[in-house]
Amino acid sequence: MKTVADIPILSGQTFSGHATEFRTTQAAIFLRLARELGDLGQIRFFKFPLVVLCAPELAHEALVEKQKSFEKSLATKMMFYPFAGRGLFTSEGEPWRKQRKLMAPLFHPRAIEGYAPMMNDVITRCLDDWKDGQILDAGREMTRITMGIAAKVLFDADTLDESDEISAAIRAMFNYLGEQTASVSIFVRANLAQLLLLPEHLPAPLERAREAMIEALHRPVPLPTAERRKLFAAIRTVDDRIQRMITDRRQKGGDRPDLLSRLLAARDEDDGSFMNDRQVRDEAMTLFIAGHETTATSTTWCLYFLARHPEVYRRWKQEVSGLSGKIPTAEEASRLEYTRGVFREALRFYPPAFAIDRVAIEDVEVGGYHLPKMTSIIVPIHALHRRASIFPDPERFDPTRFSAENEAKRPRGAYMPFGAGPRVCIGATFATLEAELLLAQIAQRFDFEPVSDAPIGPDYTAVLRPERPVLLRVRARRAAN
Repeated sequence: MKTVADIPILSGQTFSGHATEFRTTQAAIFLRLARELGDLGQIRFFKFPLVVLCAPELAHEALVEKQKSFEKSLATKMMFYPFAGRGLFTSEGEPWRKQRKLMAPLFHPRAIEGYAPMMNDVITRCLDDWKDGQILDAGREMTRITMGIAAKVLFDADTLDESDEISAAIRAMFNYLGEQTASVSIFVRANLAQLLLLPEHLPAPLERAREAMIEALHRPVPLPTAERRKLFAAIRTVDDRIQRMITDRRQKGGDRPDLLSRLLAARDEDDGSFMNDRQVRDEAMTLFIAGHETTATSTTWCLYFLARHPEVYRRWKQEVSGLSGKIPTAEEASRLEYTRGVFREALRFYPPAFAIDRVAIEDVEVGGYHLPKMTSIIVPIHALHRRASIFPDPERFDPTRFSAENEAKRPRGAYMPFGAGPRVCIGATFATLEAELLLAQIAQRFDFEPVSDAPIGPDYTAVLRPERPVLLRVRARRAAN
């Protein structure tokens, strides 16, 4: 049987393997690998191989068919630990299954349809602030709206007046993630933590010492730099906001149909205990950040592409004009196939996560290759979404790729902006409805055009956000008519 040694290695290695290129280009290195090596290849971090699965069938095999043989890498868990703690995003095994089961009812399609009035209320309030002829920073506006929706639906809280402060804090957190990606620091800390995990059974005092050391390795190194001070200040800002919501709910009580109430009321199935504030914080932080950041970036890209593609813009406007009322319902939004296609095509171009990494927790075969335990794999979503054999002319923005007919023809694993398998993003349906309602209300109330025709690309070090502000001049529909 073929082994990892038989998988071709990407050209351009240096003394650190491909670590330097990965740090500076991130998603772009996988586009190069797909061009040069095809479906399967490997990059090196120093001498450690990372197997890259560039074919849909290989991605599906690893993430869906053989998902029990893999878990998230320790490096990824450590990078996200300051924000996600040991919440749903970073947990594994039985803890993950319990947490997912607890939250699943809140993200059931029927439940999500019930959130539409709250979503629409936040959207309407924010759009009321847009003025005819005003030049807007689309990213700032989308962040304010999606943050407001996440806070209202998940926590019954209002963040509209403090969205800029919280947004700046979250941006500092994501800057830290970009800084840590493929860094020597995360490499050394992850390997030290892995070594500490090797002894299976230790006396209680040594076990406590080990847990403390591993916990310390998960935390950002307190370097005396301006960026690191910004990071710690950012974590405090968001922590304080989440803690205020938790404290307020514990004091006032009340049975509200939101995530926070459910987390505070949840009991462990084994011993009947409640979550402590740290556990609630980890889950709340994970869903608050994920619940708005990715949708904000994706809808910003939607407005960017709409403003630069007149025919797409026209068809989008035409579809939304067919709605019966001013404020679209969830049922009406579900019929906006072209509008949904705009959102899904923006996600194809710039998915929230440009790659998924996993580590084999046992020997496993993928694509006919034997991968021994501890082998790292990467599924480069950004590169998969640009396969010309599946998405012809992949650099062309075309929402019709996501018509029901075209989607039915697509192989499994070809399109996965929210991941795949059991660990697919729990909020995917939430984000889609939110985007549909937001784009529909914008189409009903405003026309817009780009302030500049200069193209804007992604910032590969910041989860594929636009590299600079997307500025739009808006016109209220009544004024335009």
